Amino acid sequence: MGAGRMVLSTVTSTAIVITVTLYCMAALPTIKEFGYRFVAASRRERVEGVAEEIMNRIGKFMLGNLVTSGIAGVATVGWCASTGVPYAAALGVFTALMDLIPIVGSTVAGIVVSLVALSVSLPIAIATAVFYVVFRVAEDYLIVPRTMKFAVDVHPLVTVLAVLVGGALLGIIGALVAIPAAVAAGLVLDEYVFPKKERT
Repeated sequence: MGAGRMVLSTVTSTAIVITVTLYCMAALPTIKEFGYRFVAASRRERVEGVAEEIMNRIGKFMLGNLVTSGIAGVATVGWCASTGVPYAAALGVFTALMDLIPIVGSTVAGIVVSLVALSVSLPIAIATAVFYVVFRVAEDYLIVPRTMKFAVDVHPLVTVLAVLVGGALLGIIGALVAIPAAVAAGLVLDEYVFPKKERT
């Protein structure tokens, strides 16, 4: 009963999130137009430009996140195929989906794939665990910063610090919104704060 309740709750929550997201995406132009009406007409055009740029970069961030998750999935398929771990394709898709979750996603995927690797042998399972530790470090400090630098034009050091601070403050949600928040803060500073400082 408990397991059934958990599955039903997860499916229901997922369906609600997807439905609300689709409705928000469909109504986004109307929502933006309504929000812009709170800005004075003399400043509205400038605010609209900054807001559109923020949304554009957040979209690129999401695409960059998908790219890094795809890399994790392909790496998993390659490792499983080369070591004889079964269900390589399924584990690759699972890893790619889990990698979308910041901080804990790739760790959970690594644990699951290592447990599946136990069906081959203990040395293969240990080697798989080591592979995921190395890949996690490479992803956090090489792949993600470089991808985000290309996608949203944020310095790699800012990317790493934003994810660490966001994760420490708000957990998974904080890590998920850290880079978009850093992008938005950077654009606001460049548009409003720094020009005023340079004029004084």
